[in-house]
Amino acid sequence: MSVLVAEKREGTGKSVTTKIRREGFVPAVIYGQKDKPDSVSVDAHTLSQLLKAGHTIVELEVNGKKQETVIKEIQYHPVTGKFLHVDFMRIAKGQELKVTVPINFEGKPVGVDEGGVLSTLKTEVLINVIPKFIPDSLTIDVSELKIGDSLRVKDLHVENMQILDDEEEVLCRVSTVRAMEEEEEEAEELEEEEAEPEVITSKKKEEEGSEE
Repeated sequence: MSVLVAEKREGTGKSVTTKIRREGFVPAVIYGQKDKPDSVSVDAHTLSQLLKAGHTIVELEVNGKKQETVIKEIQYHPVTGKFLHVDFMRIAKGQELKVTVPINFEGKPVGVDEGGVLSTLKTEVLINVIPKFIPDSLTIDVSELKIGDSLRVKDLHVENMQILDDEEEVLCRVSTVRAMEEEEEEAEELEEEEAEPEVITSKKKEEEGSEE
């Protein structure tokens, strides 16, 4: 678990938070576990590095005291994309959390050498897990997949956690180029069919209006 040093901040208002951001820090609040919220600030660069590494569980150190937290919300500037504010929620020891983790597809499918194409249909899953067991990603080997083969959520092998997504959802499949084209054509036709009733209704109303 990554440690992030947070400094208690005094004062509120736009001028205070603007000064904090100008100095390279991000205004933040820590709440939860029936304790009163703490207003703090954290280093923007360190926070950015933690997020790039995929960490959402953070051990905050405030005045020398450490506490486990989970990042619940991050507000970004709509134009610059810089951090505006971060919400950290305290975690009780042994408390399970629902978090999303990415899927890492490892290997080259046999079917690709046979002329097929690997399609990844799902790139992350929702899990229920104790913070210390949260993985950076879940890896699944696709090297044995032949043309027509697929892997589902139930094919992910995990320990110390529960996957909450539908176990029958397809993660990836190896298809021929023609099969992929047919799937895309079917998807386009379905979209057109769903939009068609609205067009017909509009035309019908126009005809009724002209008759009046």
